[in-house]
Amino acid sequence: MRREELRIITEAIEGLIPAAAPAHLIVTVAERLPGSVALRNTWHGTPGDVGRTVFTALYGRPDTTPPASPLAQAQDAKGRRDLGGEIGALMAADQELTSAPWYPARPGDLVHVAYEQAGAMPAFGETYVIGPASAHGLMSMILLAHTLPDSTPEDDVKAMTGCFEAEVSDDPLYGVWFEAGPHRLTIVRDGQVVHDGAVRRVGGVAAAGLMLRTFAQAVTEAEGYLERGEPELALARLRSPGPLPPCGAPGIMPDHEPCARPRGHGGPHCDDPDYREAPHECPALPEQLHAVVTVDADCADVHFAGLYEEREVAVDVAAGHEAYVEEHTAQSVRDYAHGTVAVVLPGPRQFRRTGVQMAVVVPLRVLPDPRAEDEWAAEGMAASMEPDPDYGKDLDDE
Repeated sequence: MRREELRIITEAIEGLIPAAAPAHLIVTVAERLPGSVALRNTWHGTPGDVGRTVFTALYGRPDTTPPASPLAQAQDAKGRRDLGGEIGALMAADQELTSAPWYPARPGDLVHVAYEQAGAMPAFGETYVIGPASAHGLMSMILLAHTLPDSTPEDDVKAMTGCFEAEVSDDPLYGVWFEAGPHRLTIVRDGQVVHDGAVRRVGGVAAAGLMLRTFAQAVTEAEGYLERGEPELALARLRSPGPLPPCGAPGIMPDHEPCARPRGHGGPHCDDPDYREAPHECPALPEQLHAVVTVDADCADVHFAGLYEEREVAVDVAAGHEAYVEEHTAQSVRDYAHGTVAVVLPGPRQFRRTGVQMAVVVPLRVLPDPRAEDEWAAEGMAASMEPDPDYGKDLDDE
């Protein structure tokens, strides 16, 4: 089925006149001979007529068959003795259901089934509610209401409604998904539509309106996640066809509740759906660091062996060299102005004739960035030069 391509072609033609009502548009194709202003042959039609003509030329005649349930598709393939088509229809429906972001069903979900008119039976709908069953871990699906006319005989009502009720089931959506079909289902969770089968049942302007409302809802919820400081959830919502379901990850211990945070969250799991991690804070630089410096016997090579926050760690690293002597640090390290430090090198081969003749621990004070101080001072200067709107008001009052 290529209904989406037909819709795109038709809406592209309708969009040639921005903000025009599609129902009022007429397409005219005219033939004019060279050197003449008179029109010889003309054709008039609607954007839908042009769309179907272009679509048929590209893909063949459009398939106008109403959507069928997965079970009906499988039975149709079975009637054609198409084993691959039969299995493929059932597997595709199973994959679509189990991979949906709102799956599995939860107690409190509302499931509405819409039926088209068939013979003497009018178009109507029925609404079910998912609830917990008495058995542990199982659920039920109970009929809440239907929209059959009040004049419908009671026997017909009983025969036409409630066929998808289930007192105990591990997956109450499975039967209605395969038999009625996802195109007839509307599933509501916590006041939000998580599955809207109407998008598959309608086309043209109605489908565009549904898609626009769905898009607006996704953007609004993504903005809310961004305002809460959870960009990973905003991205997950934009990628999801509906509101984000709970994560559902099991708790650490058997008696812990599963994770109630939205699926796609970052950080730890939690049974609190509103849990948020504290904003990230970059670690502050330490006030002082300690460098390990070694000098070779000829004083031709000075090696920086590492930079450490704790002096004890730096001493342990320096002690790994046989030439390390604690007194050499006190004798050879000199403090200078503004927190700078210099290392006074020994004479060649003063302590050792070969290899490392001296290893010292040099304390280094971490100085502020002068450019950051200049920027801070410039901001303060600019703020002080702005006129004070309250200046002089006290004098006027006096």
